[in-house]
Amino acid sequence: MYLPGMTGPSATIPALRARAEILRRLRAFFDAREYLAVETPQLTRTPIPEAHLQLFATTLAPAGEALFLLPSPEYHLKQLLAAGSGNLYEITHSFRNAETPGPWHSPEFTMLEYYTVHADGTDSLRLTRELLRELGEPTPPLEITMEDAWLRWAGIDLTATLAGTEQENRDLLAREALQRGLCLKIEPDETWEDLFQRIFLSHVEPGLPRDRPVFLTRYPAAVPTLARRIPGTPWADRWELYLGGIEIANCFGEETDPAVIQRFMNHQAQEKHPDQSGTGPACQPPEPWDPSFLQPPALLPPSSGVALGVDRLVMHLLGEDSLQRVISFSLFG
Repeated sequence: MYLPGMTGPSATIPALRARAEILRRLRAFFDAREYLAVETPQLTRTPIPEAHLQLFATTLAPAGEALFLLPSPEYHLKQLLAAGSGNLYEITHSFRNAETPGPWHSPEFTMLEYYTVHADGTDSLRLTRELLRELGEPTPPLEITMEDAWLRWAGIDLTATLAGTEQENRDLLAREALQRGLCLKIEPDETWEDLFQRIFLSHVEPGLPRDRPVFLTRYPAAVPTLARRIPGTPWADRWELYLGGIEIANCFGEETDPAVIQRFMNHQAQEKHPDQSGTGPACQPPEPWDPSFLQPPALLPPSSGVALGVDRLVMHLLGEDSLQRVISFSLFG
């Protein structure tokens, strides 16, 4: 619920003391492993285009130049990687407009991102398991592939829906969903990705265990991201971490091919603003992006990055059911 006049603290002082200790331990974990702690801007002229995110925009006076609050520090952290930073991390505030009010969302939130060079998603998974142990998470995590999760909780062989043409895959997934009662109706314009997201959110994700951390690995490469494809497979080097059934972290084995990166960004920009006039479905001014991003691209080392929601992590570790109880001030009550 949105409370426009709410100005008092939303968390107790004991909760904020506990949060401060968790943040101290997060920094100590990466400092002990000689990751470079950095601070990057929260305002930018050229955010990475992400089709499903709406940003907060402002204007730089007196020139009237458009600036955007960043939804994550990814853009700048990758530039530092390309400049030769080595392993690095940042704890920073991030911003996303049009967030649904609720116990797990806030338009302003704290993000931890950490990148490990010459590493892949498996390396980052091991590192994150160590981090959870160091923070006092007592239960050993479950690691399960997306393929196995779909078989267990949706009864669908996801691999079979990735073996044909785009249309064949879409039609097979639609038939499977209807036969199993996972969808009551399939719209003619729904794509394979649309159906994947719908079934995942309604049937697979709710089935994930809540009594232990869950690493959900090997996402379909057909879902476009900047995670590199695992050669010879339909899967991407990507995992997500769930704590108490809530998504906490997202990891990519990072794509470094400049042609693939550019295709992804162009696709996202086109999805967000099909006519590039600012009157598309997002109802925002067009967000420019820098075509020279990560140039020369050969300088971006093989690496793996993790984006982790600190507020949700603190909520889990303190046994709270709303992140509003672990942040100092909240727009949402």
